[in-house]
Amino acid sequence: MAKLSDLIPTIAKVLPMPEQTVAIYARLLRQARLLSTSGRGPGGANMTPEDCARLLIAMMATDQVKDAVTALEKFWSLPIETKHTREDIPKRERGEWVSLPKGLALLAEATSFGQTVASLIASARDGTLQSGLGHATLPFLRLEIERRFNTASMSLMASADGLLPDKSVLITRFAPPKNLLQKLIDEQPFSMGGDAMVSFAVSQNTVLALGELIRE
Repeated sequence: MAKLSDLIPTIAKVLPMPEQTVAIYARLLRQARLLSTSGRGPGGANMTPEDCARLLIAMMATDQVKDAVTALEKFWSLPIETKHTREDIPKRERGEWVSLPKGLALLAEATSFGQTVASLIASARDGTLQSGLGHATLPFLRLEIERRFNTASMSLMASADGLLPDKSVLITRFAPPKNLLQKLIDEQPFSMGGDAMVSFAVSQNTVLALGELIRE
């Protein structure tokens, strides 16, 4: 089973980021008991899907290492704001969508953003995600964090003609409760921050690499 010493270089490689930077994020999360702990070296804790998701989200959520714990806590518990598949949108818009394969039904079971990411990694560990993606044509899974207003999303695109992944399969958005989101918008209006939206996104390649890492 993978240890933290295995997880750090894996995340450093797929993002990519300096391994030393990833190690600092990991140390802060470990000190806050947000990563599994039980000694060091060969006796260290085996990494879980939740551990992988926490370190990944912390690194996606902030460039400031000192804010790693706070950023993780904000994004981990984000609830669903909206969720759409071809079956639940107006018929007039369905031409831009393809149906969610049955093998990917787990993607529609999202609750909070953190648990969604952890579930994806667990399904990649078990092979369920790979099997489900195999039933879509040119699948492109995307996890994204927007740092400015503390929102996130999971989307899956696929192809209807085998040329480009240009059709939506699933779009799930996560956001703070509306009163908290409005407070953030009021506190950080575009007049103060310009038109920049600071986002960090990864594809299924990162999820698959983490699932492979922790596979028994």
